[in-house]
Amino acid sequence: MKGDIQLKQDVIEELNWDPAVDATGIGVQVNDGVVTLTGHLASLAEKYAAEAAVKRIPGVNALAVELDVRLPDDCQRTDADIARAAANVLGWNAMIPNDRISIMVEHGAVTLTGTVDWNYQRMEAEHAVAGLFGVTGVANAIVVRPQADRRELSLLIKSAIERQATCDASQVTVMVWGGAVTLGGSLRTWAEREAAVNAAWSAPGVTSVNNNIRVNP
Repeated sequence: MKGDIQLKQDVIEELNWDPAVDATGIGVQVNDGVVTLTGHLASLAEKYAAEAAVKRIPGVNALAVELDVRLPDDCQRTDADIARAAANVLGWNAMIPNDRISIMVEHGAVTLTGTVDWNYQRMEAEHAVAGLFGVTGVANAIVVRPQADRRELSLLIKSAIERQATCDASQVTVMVWGGAVTLGGSLRTWAEREAAVNAAWSAPGVTSVNNNIRVNP
């Protein structure tokens, strides 16, 4: 099992390695496999990239993000400018049904509402807006409309996890109620835990995922 000192060093090196992250503004603390990131970043997209970098490291049991976004003066934009840019970027993305998504901006924070058929459309909308200059936060309130029945949905998710798992997928349990999915059991790494969640979200009609999978290295 990787110790906290080695894990901290691995996280710092991964943050420094990732070209999408300016690691000079990030502090790293590790306690019993739980990684905490602190500090300030210049964009929301950079914050997302830092989170993704940490999740790639084996031995990370949990991640606490205490990073905030402080925009440089030359990146400041009015809420009206951000709203127009968000509408444009969603309108140009072929994967997003932008006619079903509404945008509200207040002090640089964007709120997305509406309905889509798949979670990847919901997340694509969030990441598209998060990459815009001037955005300090995104509240994703887009709802996925249920499509599949409970038994079919459970089988689809279980099959996806088995295809993608690098360890024993039988350790993961899947419960479905309506479009709500609850995952249980245990996996060996944070990355495998994230892969199981992504597999669940990829199924048609999933409206929420409650991830109770434990990480047992």
